[in-house]
Amino acid sequence: MRLLPCALLVILAAAPGFADVVHLLDGDRITGQIASRRKTTLVVKTSFGSLTIPRAKIEKIVRADGSEEVLNAPPAPAATPAPPPPLRLVLVVTGQAFWYAWAPAKGVAVDPTLRLLVSLDETTIATYSDASLDPRDLPNALVNSFSFEPGVVTLGASGEAQVASPESRPGRAVLRIDLPQQLNRRPRLRLAYQINDGSEADPAWRDCAETALEIEMREDAPSFVHISQSRGEMEFSGLLKRKMKRVESFRIQARPERSLEGASPSSS
Repeated sequence: MRLLPCALLVILAAAPGFADVVHLLDGDRITGQIASRRKTTLVVKTSFGSLTIPRAKIEKIVRADGSEEVLNAPPAPAATPAPPPPLRLVLVVTGQAFWYAWAPAKGVAVDPTLRLLVSLDETTIATYSDASLDPRDLPNALVNSFSFEPGVVTLGASGEAQVASPESRPGRAVLRIDLPQQLNRRPRLRLAYQINDGSEADPAWRDCAETALEIEMREDAPSFVHISQSRGEMEFSGLLKRKMKRVESFRIQARPERSLEGASPSSS
């Protein structure tokens, strides 16, 4: 009768649920009983025999009673470096809106889309398009005044550029464009208002007014450029010549600004 409790104790000690579990730093686990401890190694008795394990490879030991002994903390995961912030170009557009009018011959289709093209070193980074006709304020003509208003303007981005929705109010629009870090730090910025001499399906864009300057792209702050616009003497000639008069008098002028506050709004 005295042998039964002893036999039961041996069985329970050998059962997996009552064994020690050695957790290695590489993620492996060894189940057994700690047979001996040495200064640099640990001997674990398993069902396959005794294993000598270097202490330096052991993360922790979970004993049969549930307690834990940590020998080496697991290595911290390598930190993933945060991607560098993009370079930001901010265009502050003030003044009067660009507009155009057409008097197409009967049966001739016209695409009334106006487009503002933004490029750096002759590579397009963003486009802003307005295809919405104005109310008929000129007889027998199609008229479009460019607008940055949400729901009117359509945005386009090229390459790795990211174009935010414009912030627009009368006489002023703020255009934000994020660009990759590998960009040339002193590129040539060009803006051009364009009309489509082709069709919507097969466009042929033509510059009507443009401005250009060299800018400095900064890493520590946005690069601000003020775009001032003036209609000058641009007008529609009527039905005889069916074209705009003095279109070239529309002016766009660009200059660097230190901040948004540097470009004050003007009347439209």
